[in-house]
Amino acid sequence: MENEFDSINIFDFDGTLTTETWPKFWVWVKKFGYNGIERNAHLESALAEYRKKHEGDALSTFFGFFNDLLVDNNETLSIEELMEGEKYIRYNPGLDDFLKKTDTKNYIVSGGLKDFLEHLKVTKCFDGIYGSSLKYDEKGKIIGIGEIMTDDKKISAIRDILKRNNREGNDCRDVYYVGDGYSDANAMKFVHDNGGKAIFVYQPNEDDELSGRNNEIYELLNADGIVDFSFLADYRDGSELSNILKR
Repeated sequence: MENEFDSINIFDFDGTLTTETWPKFWVWVKKFGYNGIERNAHLESALAEYRKKHEGDALSTFFGFFNDLLVDNNETLSIEELMEGEKYIRYNPGLDDFLKKTDTKNYIVSGGLKDFLEHLKVTKCFDGIYGSSLKYDEKGKIIGIGEIMTDDKKISAIRDILKRNNREGNDCRDVYYVGDGYSDANAMKFVHDNGGKAIFVYQPNEDDELSGRNNEIYELLNADGIVDFSFLADYRDGSELSNILKR
């Protein structure tokens, strides 16, 4: 007997759909002498110094640092400058083909910048995108970071997805949430506890350090038994992840 509602997949972005956890929308920090293409000591050191002088949790101070680069220097960004990072993104294998073939509803719920994600070519295949917002001036230039998609707000985003799909209350039956990191814990728990499935994905274990990190993240996320599946982030036809998501 067919379900009375659509199957739904909800994805984190960086590290889940892509091969790296570092978001590529920070490439524009080259305007201030930083390399924003990848995680690096120079940028991490500047961020650490910023956190010594500003109160807040890791997420708010992370976005605060980049926001203040623009605000304190009275600088703006164009959408074109923001989107320069797209060319550095590497997607996990099979993603594009998977999105074109799947019959499920697919959404992104990410702490990343929504406007950046919405302009990516690959995200045209998604039914909706939720993320942190940007602030603009009257000329359409980016002047700072707006509301941040915190771990708790991801639950509000999931509730909105459920509502858009005519679900009653927190009904997550046949809803799968796919994530790769600590920031996915609240969303995973919400989906799992309300009848859905939480899927942890990881990158290939190319060395012992990466393998250890994958295991550490998985064990933390699954401390309360909220992870239903753990798969390699491989979306190619016939992979374990692809087979589960296509259901």
